[in-house]
Order: sequence, then C-alpha cells, then structure tokens
Amino acid sequence: MKLHRFHTLFLCSLLLPAISAAHGVRAPIINSTNAVTAKGDIPTPEKYHSAIRAYQQQVVQQLKTTQQYLDAIVHASQNGQLLQAQQNYIRAHQSYEQVRVIVKLFGNADQNINSRADYYLQGVSNPNFSGFHRLEYDLFVDKDLQQSQTEAINLQYEIIDLQKRVAADELDIAKIIQSASDFLEMILQTKLSGKENQYSHSDLADIQANVSGSAQIVQQLAGFIPAEQRIALDSGYQQIFAVLRHYQLPQNQYQNFTELSQTDHDRLYSLLSIQTSRLAQLRAQLGVRIYYKYPH
Repeated sequence: MKLHRFHTLFLCSLLLPAISAAHGVRAPIINSTNAVTAKGDIPTPEKYHSAIRAYQQQVVQQLKTTQQYLDAIVHASQNGQLLQAQQNYIRAHQSYEQVRVIVKLFGNADQNINSRADYYLQGVSNPNFSGFHRLEYDLFVDKDLQQSQTEAINLQYEIIDLQKRVAADELDIAKIIQSASDFLEMILQTKLSGKENQYSHSDLADIQANVSGSAQIVQQLAGFIPAEQRIALDSGYQQIFAVLRHYQLPQNQYQNFTELSQTDHDRLYSLLSIQTSRLAQLRAQLGVRIYYKYPH
C-alpha cells in the first residue's frame, strides 16, 4: 500500500509541472505590451475623412437613383406597361449593383434586398424569396404586374431605409479599400456565369455597374495612391470598359448576356483577375493597418 501511494505521489509530481507549463501557453498574461485591438476599433486616419464623406454621399445618391427606377416600375405596373416595367427593373438593379458591395457592410441588408431563388431549398416557392430577384421573376417569368407593383413598393421602403443608414454611418478606410476589390470579385464569382439575373439575363449591365462602383472608390482615393499604381489601375478599368462597350446600347444599357462571345468572356475574366490583383495591393500601399498594438 505504501509503495502504491509513493508511485501515485511520484507521478503527480511529474505531471504538475507539465500542466502548469501548458496552462502558461494557453492563457498568457495580457498587459500593455502585448494587447491587440480589433479592426473595428482602429480609427480611420484624418486624411481620409473628406474622401470617405464624399464617397458616402455618392452612395446615398446612387440609392436615390435606384429608388427613382423602382418608382418608375410602380407607375408602369399600374398602367399595364410590362415592357417599361421590365426595362426599369434592369436600370434599377444596375443602379443598385453600383453600390451593392457597400450595402453588404450593413448587416443583412443585401440578403433582404437581393437574394436569388437558388438561395432557398424551395426556390421561387419559398415565402422568404423577395426583393430584386422576386421582382425580376414577377416581371420576366410570371409577367404579373400587380405582384410586381407590390414588390417594387416593398423594395422602395428597403432602399429608403438604407439611404438613412449609409448617411448616418461612418465607413472606415479599410472596408472601403476592400470593397474596391470585392466589386470585381463579385463579377468573377457570379456575373460572368450569368447567375445574377437568371430571368432578365441583364448581367452585362450589372458587370458595368460593378466595375463602375470599384472605379468610383479608386477615384475618391486617387490622391493617396502612388502615381505608378494609379496609372496601372486607370488602364485596367479602361481595358475592361472597352470590352463592355462592344455590347453597349443607348442610355447606358447593354445587350442580353447570351450575346457575350466566348472570346470576350475570357478577355473579361483575364482583365478582371489582373485588376483585382492590383487592387489587393492598395491597403499596403496606402499604409492602412488592420491590427495594431496599444501604445506603451
């Protein structure tokens, strides 16, 4: 019995230091020399404030334009004008896509406004399927002007609320820089496969809007971007727009996505990928920090 107790005490004496050391690794002492703040706590440098305010005003104005196109859909639906309602859907969604990445910064706003039917197991039969693509389905598949009028009115409320939220918030520089790249990533992920507007096939109009949204951010930050990089970015946007111009119609509208040739599809994919890579370097070039240590 004594021998057994000795072995137990001996084993415990071996294990205790190991447990203590492991505890030290898992729970280090936090003090002023190693504390790290989260990204959301990092203030945007003063030099960017005026550019950010100007950009937010542009976003709000773009949302007002979206609201006007939705209003045109309501009027066309009331008057039995299906073609006019369809055309204004394309314009409204194109207008929204120019700021959509910024909308994604506001909680579930984009999910409420822009969810596609394939997000739901029941597809178009799901009662939660609403917003732009519900409106698109009503206009281009069901051709139900009464239902499209109701959906457009509901969307107007969402867009008006969003205008207030964007105007009242303070966007930080890191999120805005990331958004410039995200606009183009969105094209690569969905638009170039025609997945966004599956009923109206107006993805080329949305591609133009996404590229414009990205270029708009770069334009606001142009004074802070090194000259060589700014020239490369401007050239990249011009090359993308040059391909899209082959499909442009009057009033900044575009041909059906099915008209996009494979050659131009591949050209766009290449140009967008290169431009996204350039934009990914912006945060480092502008010295925007995501994490930093508290001052000692």
